Amino acid sequence: MNDLDVLRQAILNEAEGAAFYAMAAEKTADTSSKEAFGYLKDQEVQHEEWLRSLYDRLVLQVASSSANLEWETLAEIEFIREAELRKKGKSPELFSQAGGKFKLALSDMAVFSAGALMEQASIDFYTKAAASTQNEEAKKIYTILVEWEGDHLNQLNEIHENLTELWIQEQDFSSSPKL
Repeated sequence: MNDLDVLRQAILNEAEGAAFYAMAAEKTADTSSKEAFGYLKDQEVQHEEWLRSLYDRLVLQVASSSANLEWETLAEIEFIREAELRKKGKSPELFSQAGGKFKLALSDMAVFSAGALMEQASIDFYTKAAASTQNEEAKKIYTILVEWEGDHLNQLNEIHENLTELWIQEQDFSSSPKL
């Protein structure tokens, strides 16, 4: 798979992720879950935009046979990434409240679990892509995306674990089954 093939697949992966989280946000009745899914959808849309930008630049490189075009948005992406890590807004507050803020709904639990699987698949995909590309710009963006998707994975796993604990507590596993 060449860089353009990898990017086409990556763009599709991010578009599918955005559609998945948009659908989950639309279906849930829980406000906190709706916010979390909306946030994740927005993140996937942003990733797709970056990948499309890189794809366009690589197409230009191939067309012009220029090996050294600068990708000006890489610095912008790194800046946004750092800002997200420092941000004390919606994402950190939202995901840190998993144990108490989210209402227990098995369908939302399933979405958080499926989302974690999707994020792990993205991490694996971008890790492999970074290792196989010869293009330094592509390698940098894949590495940034591995870190960012890792943050999503950790957040989703934490929410799912907390909701699982709540679900177990609500079950009546203390009484003996009637035989």
